[in-house]
Amino acid sequence: MAQRLDCKSLVERLVELGDPYAALGACTVIKSPVLEGLALSSRRQKLVVAALPFAPEDVLYRLSLDADAPMMLRLAKNPATPREGLMRLLERRVTAKVRSYIASHPKADEVILSELAKDPALEVRQAVAGNPVAPAAVIVDLVKDLDPVIAQKAAAAPQAGAEVLRELWRKGDTWLRGTVAGNPNCPADIVEQAAECEDEFIRRKTASNPAVPEAILLRLLADPEEQVRTAAVRNPSISGNCLPDTEETSPRVRRHFAQRMALPPSLVERLCRDRDTWVRRWIARNPEVPESLLADLARDSEAAVRRGVARNPACPPDLLVCLAKDAEAWVRAGVALRDDVPEEALSLLLNDKDRDVLAALGRNTRTPHWKLEEISRHADKDVRRSVAFNQAAAEACLNLLANDAYPLNRAVVARRKDLAVHLAEHLLEDPEPQVRFAAAARLARAAATPTLQME
Repeated sequence: MAQRLDCKSLVERLVELGDPYAALGACTVIKSPVLEGLALSSRRQKLVVAALPFAPEDVLYRLSLDADAPMMLRLAKNPATPREGLMRLLERRVTAKVRSYIASHPKADEVILSELAKDPALEVRQAVAGNPVAPAAVIVDLVKDLDPVIAQKAAAAPQAGAEVLRELWRKGDTWLRGTVAGNPNCPADIVEQAAECEDEFIRRKTASNPAVPEAILLRLLADPEEQVRTAAVRNPSISGNCLPDTEETSPRVRRHFAQRMALPPSLVERLCRDRDTWVRRWIARNPEVPESLLADLARDSEAAVRRGVARNPACPPDLLVCLAKDAEAWVRAGVALRDDVPEEALSLLLNDKDRDVLAALGRNTRTPHWKLEEISRHADKDVRRSVAFNQAAAEACLNLLANDAYPLNRAVVARRKDLAVHLAEHLLEDPEPQVRFAAAARLARAAATPTLQME
């Protein structure tokens, strides 16, 4: 039985190893000043950590307390830097460039953005306008700048209010009006105007607005411009059963028709026989296609269409068995990826030697353990790596991959949350920093939560 871990003994082990990357990995779970000090043991290491998007917030905050200019820039750019760290940076004398990154930061809150909206540097105010979390009151103040960049960003802002959008529509050019028309907060009367506008760009942006009423979208589906019709059919607020069952001249539009659900049966049948390969590729994946039409698509001359049938969740077992014998390996691989693959099809695929099929089998939880172990020994590193993603992979396979010659394969294994403790301990001394980081994080989770430890 493996020895149970505890946080104290793990910290002692990591301090003994003296590796900053392993220490940083453990810091994602365990709060330890000793490990933080090890993770930030040199200026070079501090600069590395300051830019890591997976670095713990506590560590990034610690760096913000005494950051110099290069580190401030890295912390401001890092999306993981906490709000408190951003505040500490703003308390210092930071450059306009750093303030701009903070202004566009995903963790900047209303307090930070309200302050930066009054910044003397135009580039900072522009960055605030472009931050999707900028509150409505801040947007109102910003548009008083009369700066075209701010106006454009404000027109797209998720929190922009109706009055701001009205003002921008009234004063704007075609580009600005189009952006207003695409904003879900756009007032209904402006949406009506935009849908009838002579400019194609404005109609297209209106058609892409998810808040536009379905009646307007149906009108735009009859627009003479292909791009407008494409935007309308892509709009998630339109129902598939409302799509017109008429001849559509644009293959691009028909491709998007084929991706929609609840289509009229006659339209589905026509799309299955479409002359455009991409239309048939998309409709082949549509789970609402009847089995009789799927059978026709499974005999399509284009391998990509047959692959679509193989990936369709509604594909019946008998068709999957046929597709498991397909001449194209990419089609057979589509069947091999399915966790509902019929036993007859799986038996056929277990004898397949193609690398794509083997990689698909390597990810499939239905693949027998003996086959997974065989794939784990394959000459192709990418084929071997597929097993590292398989949640049903036995420890014998993971042990092989933990000693794989290719670093990325070891890294994927190290990131598994169910990795056995003894394998994680083995990977603590891996040559690759990312592997040591992930292994230490796994050990820290096990130490902090004994039920996660594996024997």
